[in-house]
Order: sequence, then structure tokens, then C-alpha cells
Amino acid sequence: MIQRKLPRRRWLSTCVGTAVGLAALAGCTDETSDDDGTEPSDDPGVTDDGSDFGPWPMIHYDAANTLTVPHDGLETDEKPEVLWTADLEGNVAPPVVYNDTAYVGHGDGIYTAVDLTDEGEPLWHHETGRRRAPAAAAEGVFVAGDSVEALEHGGDVRWTSEYEGGVESLRIYDGTLYAGFEDRVIAYDVDGEDLLEFETEATVQSLAVDDEHVYVRSRPDPDEDDFVMAGYDRNSGDDLWEHDIHHGQQWVDDRVTRTFPVIDGTVYTVNDDAVLSIDGSSGELTNAAELEHASWTRPTVYDDTAYLQRGSLAYDLETGKEPSEWDPDLSADTPFIIAGEVGYSITSAGVLDPHELLAVGVKTGEVHWEKQAPERTDFHFPLILNDIIIIPEDDNGLVAFG
Repeated sequence: MIQRKLPRRRWLSTCVGTAVGLAALAGCTDETSDDDGTEPSDDPGVTDDGSDFGPWPMIHYDAANTLTVPHDGLETDEKPEVLWTADLEGNVAPPVVYNDTAYVGHGDGIYTAVDLTDEGEPLWHHETGRRRAPAAAAEGVFVAGDSVEALEHGGDVRWTSEYEGGVESLRIYDGTLYAGFEDRVIAYDVDGEDLLEFETEATVQSLAVDDEHVYVRSRPDPDEDDFVMAGYDRNSGDDLWEHDIHHGQQWVDDRVTRTFPVIDGTVYTVNDDAVLSIDGSSGELTNAAELEHASWTRPTVYDDTAYLQRGSLAYDLETGKEPSEWDPDLSADTPFIIAGEVGYSITSAGVLDPHELLAVGVKTGEVHWEKQAPERTDFHFPLILNDIIIIPEDDNGLVAFG
């Protein structure tokens, strides 16, 4: 069932004076250039908040889940040091960052705001029904509980969605919030008015959004490693295509498996045998590269190369072969997050040793440095910002390296 709804209130934004609303994600910037001379991105699926550390507004940085960021990361000629730890109780979901504040879900449905400029000092706490990765924008913070809640940056509740159901995934694109609720996707405007609702094949695992489409990965049976990849029209919610995919999912942390990048209208994912590319408009599926062995993580695509873990695999998407210069020193356990020509990841150092943060050259696989975490615990992928890296760790909270 597809329902197209018109909002009771239209919301507009302007870059003259103060930018308001989620559309500030679409490029309301100061028009200054980045350090490399390039202009800030005008992609509606990313954001520029003008802060020191830079934003990380969604679980995998942007609405397309690219894990490639415009931030500086850290210097490659010396190992970083642990700057501080923000202590948080319980298991920790990947945080998001806006205006030098990290917003993180942890424990039994608790969301905490952490000041990155003040050694991880907590600013406020908010309790809800579930713990998922939130999303952040100029207008506020959107958290996933038994419904979507929109919070002010100071923690006060602005609105709560009328639809009640477990929220699995949140994305922001061009002033619209997309929420994956169990077996449906609902789009909201800044005031919480629902703009669009459509049903999905099964329980939503992850979303991606670009200019024309909403892409959904869903899982019909939680006990089986069978998934449905589907594309929907972003304006109407019409079902355009779908593919059944089998992929052995990492049971420890399925977040490194279930998301997928969308690059220039092409969806990239994996099954047990190959890197797959799917045309976002037609749904045409192609085996872009045959895998030497199965990968438990999603690909990160950068400069026409797909990077996967389990030996730090790399495949040239034009030839389907390993790049001639690729000769990795170490394997990695999480997908690459790429900033410039450096890929950052985490590797398990051993059965008893703490994990290690890695900086790797994306052309050759050469390890620039390795830095051990303070103690052994379960971890998630790092957030790469300007001159700081944040690792979420269960029972520890957020650990900052710089």
C-alpha cells in the first residue's frame, strides 16, 4: 500500500540570514573553500555545520552511506594518543555529530549529548524506548525509540511521530527525514508532518536516499541470512525493483554488514560470492567483482575501488581485479572510512589484547600507524572528523583519539 500525503504546513528555508530547518543540510554554508581549495558540497544528503571538528550527521556519515568524508582525519606520520573517554553505561550505538556535539544511544534506550570540545563532558540525557543511531541536523536531533522523536539540540522534545513502531533506520535528505519502521518507510518534514508512506517487502534493516530514489535493505526472516534489496521512487513511493540476496551476516555487529553505499545512482552491496552493483533506476544487477572469499562487511567505494575487510580486500570496479599496487599489511574488522587518501579501520589485535585503530593508505594498503585502545571491549566503526577520531565502545562509551 502506498500513501502519498500533502503536509498541512509547508516549510521553506533560506540561506539569507539564519538558515532554518533541515534544508540547512543542503548547502547553507559560508561559501568558504576547504583546505584543498574545493567548495563545500552541495549534495542534499550531506551537511556542513561550520564547526571545528566537522559534522557526522547520520550513521554512515551521509544519506547515501558512503563512509567517505571531507574531514582531515589525523596525521599519518605519528601515532595518535587517547585524548579522553566519555563514560556511558551499557552497549553503545554509533553516534552522530553536529556542531561539535556527539549524540549517542546507549544502555536501555538512553540518548546522551556529549561535548567534543570539553573532553566528552555530558550535556544532557534523554530516555526513550529503543537504542538506535540517531540523526542530527540544524533543526535538531532525531532519535529512534518506539516512534521518532525530534529533540532540540538542548534535549527538549519538539515532536513525536504519530506512528508507533520500532524504528530501525533514519536518514535525512534535502530537508526530509526518512524513517524505517519495521515493514514500512515514512518521510517527515521538519514539523513532524508525514509526507510519504510506503510498505517494504520485510523488516527494514537499512536505508539510503539520493535525489530520485529511496533504497531499502530488508530481512524477511531474522534467523536466515536472506535479504531483499529494493528501490523506490522518492516522490511517490512506487516499488521500482527488488533483488533477493544471500549474505552471511556478521552476528556480533550486523551494522558493518547491513548498510550499503550509493555512488552516483549505483547501489553497491555484496553476497557470499561477489561485489554487486545495482543501477538505481533500472534495477539492473551486475557482478562487479568476484570475491576471493566471503566478506562479512559491506563495501566502501572510493575512486572506482571497492574495499572490504577479511584481509582488507580491494577490487577495481572497472576490471573486477585487485589493483596492481594493492599489497595490504594487515587485515581489518570494520569497513574503511576514507578521508583523503587514508582509510581508517579497526582490527582485533588478539584474543586477550585490546583492539587497534589503523590508518592505511588506500592505494597500496600500507599501514601508516596502529594505535591500541585502552582496554579490550566490543567496538564499532570509528568516526573520522577534523583532527579527532571517535570510537564507540560498549561499556566504555566514546573514546577520542587525536
